[in-house]
Amino acid sequence: MNNAYKNMRGFWLDINNLESKNDIKPKGKDEILVAGLEYCMADGEGKIKNIILAASVLGNASLYFENNSPAGIGGMIGENNEQVKQAALNFIKAGSEMTDKMTPSDILPEPKEINKITLFTINKKHTFFITLDEQSARDTKNDFYKFYAYSQQLIGAFRHIDEQAHKQEQAKAN
Repeated sequence: MNNAYKNMRGFWLDINNLESKNDIKPKGKDEILVAGLEYCMADGEGKIKNIILAASVLGNASLYFENNSPAGIGGMIGENNEQVKQAALNFIKAGSEMTDKMTPSDILPEPKEINKITLFTINKKHTFFITLDEQSARDTKNDFYKFYAYSQQLIGAFRHIDEQAHKQEQAKAN
């Protein structure tokens, strides 16, 4: 895990970053403030790269991934976008409903295995997480399917933003 990725991961995992915000309304019985998904995969050269998706109860979200650029990281920030906000809030709500089936911890373990995903939620006291085979998370009969599905909806919202930006760039170029 490179330093740039560690910094952005650490930002989302540090709940104190939300303390100065007004109108924070935690979700669920465990008062969840952040929900996320993290995994690792091999790049085209076979090197392991990490990816994290995180959202807060404020409706903001970010997606960060390690890459081979000079900065070592790429990402998207989804502030002030209604599609991202709704997907982020759905994601958090779904995660807040699953804390009783997740492991409470003081830390979020780093991803180690390809084809495994870690779903997580964070409140002021704990990080709750579960690591699953990605294929099982996609199974509609899996208890965590809804939580996982909303992560994919959030990723879709980021893709939509990216597509819109490319269309705008092309329109300006023509």
